[in-house]
Amino acid sequence: MRLKPLLLSVLPAAAVVAAMACNTDPVYPGNQFLGTFQFEARLDPANTTCDASMPEFAQVDDAGVFRFEGTFSRNDDGGTGWLTVQGYNRDAKFDGQQVDSMLRATSLRSSCGSTCKDSQIEESLKVTLFSDSQARLLNRDCNGFDGGIPDASPPAPTESGYDVALACGALTDVFLPGSCTCNPTTCRTAYKVQGVRRD
Repeated sequence: MRLKPLLLSVLPAAAVVAAMACNTDPVYPGNQFLGTFQFEARLDPANTTCDASMPEFAQVDDAGVFRFEGTFSRNDDGGTGWLTVQGYNRDAKFDGQQVDSMLRATSLRSSCGSTCKDSQIEESLKVTLFSDSQARLLNRDCNGFDGGIPDASPPAPTESGYDVALACGALTDVFLPGSCTCNPTTCRTAYKVQGVRRD
């Protein structure tokens, strides 16, 4: 099975080069570092309408999973924040424990030739962040998250850093065909996402 998320496919070349060239510790936007997470995104077939056999979609393992790393940071005086993936900073909105990061970018369909030059993908990553005590109540597994917030201290800054340990939610890629004639239909690829803090 082959599927390609936008987060790994349309990074600006300058951002990729900069990430590869720097050996120093990364600097994230904003004045509050929340943490770097190792994410596992599992295909959600019930909410996926795109054809997984399209050659433009990247590899997902046999279990329908791909992995990526992302870092959350923000300004502590409001909801302005960022999700950084492979050195590229995407805008993110913070609303209490909820994070929503959306990105739209050109995504060429090479299998369609020159008819798809204006096709795009709109990607949305929406997750709920959990503190260490909340994550323990969920057994550090998003399968235990039913939409309700565990009754424990929420994520917050501490003397040793920001108290956040787990991120649960969804990643959705919507293909917008533009003038594409060989595949003119809007479709969606959906994933269930779990992120475990590593730093």
